[in-house]
Amino acid sequence: MLIYAAIAAFGLLFLLVMLVAGDIFGDHDVSHDLGGGDHGGPSIFSVRIMASFLTAFGVGGVLARYNGLSHPVASGVGIVSGVIMSGLVLQFAKILYSQQASSALQMQSLVGTSAEVSVGIPAGGVGQIALNAGGERSEHVARSADGGALPRGAAVIVTGLGADSVIVARPGSQMTGGSK
Repeated sequence: MLIYAAIAAFGLLFLLVMLVAGDIFGDHDVSHDLGGGDHGGPSIFSVRIMASFLTAFGVGGVLARYNGLSHPVASGVGIVSGVIMSGLVLQFAKILYSQQASSALQMQSLVGTSAEVSVGIPAGGVGQIALNAGGERSEHVARSADGGALPRGAAVIVTGLGADSVIVARPGSQMTGGSK
């Protein structure tokens, strides 16, 4: 019974350490080491999933030995307990992962979006624009497409992306494909 208790204690201790230090070390996925790739979700080879398996295996083994079952039967009970618990933890992790939302806007999708100058753009300089994209309001460093000044509050359209800013022009200008 002592070996099962030690396994359960090790798994529980490991889970507690990951709870406290998880933000520092993250959740390592052993499948990367086994040749698996980034599949965009929790894996059965996640360290947390494996630690939950160890904990449930140990607890199942302790309970089976406490009730007088032999070591092989206690190991079987431990394996079944571990599989059930790690499966539940995996499903819970998948639910949590699916609820994550990315707040990162794809910058290329901003081209053609209407915006408003929130910090005036001086001639040849940079300012700032505000726009709504993907249901989110965002602010971006901006330059004028023709190098001219754009005052605060001016309506603009994003025409391109620069290395450090978005490129904007007034609606209807030649820079947006319209006529002046």
